[in-house]
Amino acid sequence: MAGARGPLKLPKHLKAVPLDTDRVESAAELVPALAPHKPEAVAEDPELSKLWDDIVPQLDQAGLITVSDGPAVELTLRHFQLARRASSAVGKNITVKDHHNGGTLKKNPAEAVFRAESEMFLKYAMQLGMTFVSRARTPATRGGEDDGDNPFSAPAGN
Repeated sequence: MAGARGPLKLPKHLKAVPLDTDRVESAAELVPALAPHKPEAVAEDPELSKLWDDIVPQLDQAGLITVSDGPAVELTLRHFQLARRASSAVGKNITVKDHHNGGTLKKNPAEAVFRAESEMFLKYAMQLGMTFVSRARTPATRGGEDDGDNPFSAPAGN
């Protein structure tokens, strides 16, 4: 294969596969959008299993995940689960007594866990197209073709 800068330089053990541009617009169209199977470790945890059952079918229906996304989905859900638990642990107790420092008040340590887990969840969620901004930047692989009324849809050819 040759491009504008000459022949494509690949390691000798690899071979470039020409893309039929008349039939396919991008290599992403060649990857089937199939939902990953629920891992055993997720299925054994009732809370994680329910999260998987609630979220994965929606991502699959939107064409946002493939089988290889299973580990990323699992980590996303685990961060969400930990953030939820930390938030519940904080409850109304934003401050707690510091028994190591004369009983003075300090910020509840669970709040820092909540913040850290929420941040990691959002990073994974953006990669998986689970935020409105990430979906606005990613053209849908399934669904209607008429996005003329959607101001956030990506223009054709992007």
